[in-house]
Amino acid sequence: ESESESESESESESESESQSGSAQRSLAPSGEGRQARAMTEMLGMVLAAGKGTRLRPLTLERPKPGVPYGFAPMAQVSLERLAGAGCRDITLNTHHLGELLPGLLEPHALEGIRTRFVHEEVLLGTGGGIRNALLRHDAPAVIMNGDIVFRGDVGAAVRHHEALGAIATMVVRPAPDAVTLGAIGVRKDGTVASLLAKEHAADVTAYMFTGAHVLSARAIASLPESGCVVREGYVRWLAAGETIGAVVDHGPWSDLGTLPRYLEANLALAQQALYAHPSAEVSTGARWSLVGAGARVEASIDECVVWPGAVVREPATRAIITPERVVPVP
Repeated sequence: ESESESESESESESESESQSGSAQRSLAPSGEGRQARAMTEMLGMVLAAGKGTRLRPLTLERPKPGVPYGFAPMAQVSLERLAGAGCRDITLNTHHLGELLPGLLEPHALEGIRTRFVHEEVLLGTGGGIRNALLRHDAPAVIMNGDIVFRGDVGAAVRHHEALGAIATMVVRPAPDAVTLGAIGVRKDGTVASLLAKEHAADVTAYMFTGAHVLSARAIASLPESGCVVREGYVRWLAAGETIGAVVDHGPWSDLGTLPRYLEANLALAQQALYAHPSAEVSTGARWSLVGAGARVEASIDECVVWPGAVVREPATRAIITPERVVPVP
């Protein structure tokens, strides 16, 4: 994975939106970025408004999409995939500790990408959040989750979406428990036959939704002011006979929404060794762990994730160590 940092200064602006009761802030790109944006009409969005309940107590310090994964906030993975798919204007909706997210992401800003933040005082759900953030733009958009590590070919979904003239296109993945959990039934021609179904026809294959998808402007306009994008959007569109595309991606997909999954995903980056940011100070005795920027490790650690700026003074094993606490992980 590569990170590009903007060399230009970013502007920040805020405005109130009386109709939705939400506040918007944006990080504007350089002039070069604005030219790149003019070449495409495809917007991007990262869903980042969750409460992060399953990751507590980590989310007492940061919003879930701002929790470190490797040396950057978790949402950076989705931002980079959207940028790679040609999105030059990307919106993130926020809620819990949303005021912290712009500052956490700004050091990792992608050159030529304008990033907007739309705060939800009251959670609107995935469908309502998309509508609230994007309706004014009247343009198609690629949507990704801010708490999922998925580096699939989002550009392939955009191309398939446009070729079909679909109202929406989902990126799906093979999963052994797809039918049990309520799968997406996909035909051989790459269109969706069923949603959240337990049984499928012989010519239909069951997959799971990755959370990445492409929505047309009219799909966004038809979403409810609050509610789930699948149940309140996709289910209605399919029932109305609309064409919904599906692209199968076989790449890695990880939900980092629990403490054990979060720890394991970061340790996988360390590859059974010490993986420390160049600015970290690490004493001898540190083993398989990931240590963030500016952290200081003064005691032995093994299978630990040390957040940026944290100080480790006592030995620890299988723990997440933040500037404010040590969180043991079973």
